[in-house]
Amino acid sequence: MGGRSYMVATRIPMSRAGFDSWLTTPLPGLDVIENPRDMWRGWALDGQDADWEFAAIADSPAAVAGFREDRRRTPVELLAARAATGFTLARHREQALEIYLYDYHADVYNTQTELLMLAGAGRFADAEGAVMYWGGNVYPDLPIDGDEPLAVLLAGADGARFAGRYPVDRLIEQLRPVEAAFLGAVVDSGDENIGWDDSEMLDPAVRAQLTKR
Repeated sequence: MGGRSYMVATRIPMSRAGFDSWLTTPLPGLDVIENPRDMWRGWALDGQDADWEFAAIADSPAAVAGFREDRRRTPVELLAARAATGFTLARHREQALEIYLYDYHADVYNTQTELLMLAGAGRFADAEGAVMYWGGNVYPDLPIDGDEPLAVLLAGADGARFAGRYPVDRLIEQLRPVEAAFLGAVVDSGDENIGWDDSEMLDPAVRAQLTKR
């Protein structure tokens, strides 16, 4: 799982009732994020454009239509689709929403959909939580040796916003239990085939949706 790895992770305080409501509520519009154009500001990709409107792939209308359709789905639908391909932690545990998502190679538009999904989670949260997006030529561990994230999103009851500055060391410590669970589910057989044991990784509601696919 080395090479070009990209991850999204969070642990947002949330009741079970809030979690269930979030799972089945369609994603909000982009206006739930106060400053979507600042997605990259302050971090490793500072200065790059945050293309939320698919301008760079406008000549691929089928791809754009697919991403727009995803943004009309519910979190449980999106997470079940992800879980079908593995490397997805999505659960409610100890009064918190826990997410740890892995992609081999970057898919910015898909990641933006996931960030929009988690921005919407703030409406059901008991307190504001931070979402971190990071990656590059790294393993799927949390950032080490001062590596910067690619983006940090804060999501709460009053909406969401990208933070150009944030105490990353503190956020990493908050995410350690989620990281440990994710890495513990990776099954390394010693060859090039990496397995995935999702028995503890998916909330029953996500797993139920997965079986409908």
